[in-house]
Amino acid sequence: MEFEVYLRAFKPEDAVFINDLRKSKDIEEKIGGVTKFVSLEREQKWVNDIIYNDDPRNGWLAVCEKGGDDSIIGYASVNDIDYRNGTCMGGGIKVISPTPGKFYGLQVLLLGMKHAFEELRMVRFAVLVMEENPGSLRIMERAGLKREGLMRNYIYKNGKHRNCWMLSITDTEYWEVKQKFDI
Repeated sequence: MEFEVYLRAFKPEDAVFINDLRKSKDIEEKIGGVTKFVSLEREQKWVNDIIYNDDPRNGWLAVCEKGGDDSIIGYASVNDIDYRNGTCMGGGIKVISPTPGKFYGLQVLLLGMKHAFEELRMVRFAVLVMEENPGSLRIMERAGLKREGLMRNYIYKNGKHRNCWMLSITDTEYWEVKQKFDI
């Protein structure tokens, strides 16, 4: 696969984009997590905390389009990193492509998995996907993640409790996916 995006560390100026992205109702209602109203000042503090405080349990990565000017077009995270057991959770992927018709979800997921397995030495990478988001579910399964079960009433989102699919991939399965997609 020819990757059209890459991951990098956050920069202080990314806070403006992230704050604007957080306001996107279309994105927020499809992903888990709490929808928050956050001021730009609070967003700037959050980004700076990520940059300057080494948090061994969570890693946030900016998504950028190749051939661009290193501007952020989204972000993803690897959370709940457990080095003892070698497990982690893939956080939400939020990306808005500046190129019409381009969708980068699969590429960002594969790069996040590469980071988790090859850099963090994880043996298991898991994600949660809201049941009402079949597009994300298809992306996860295309990337080799397997459904483990439906977690009923797992999150409260958009005014009611929602079910989430738990999916995961192990390090052995990842190496097969790495070959398949030429990561």
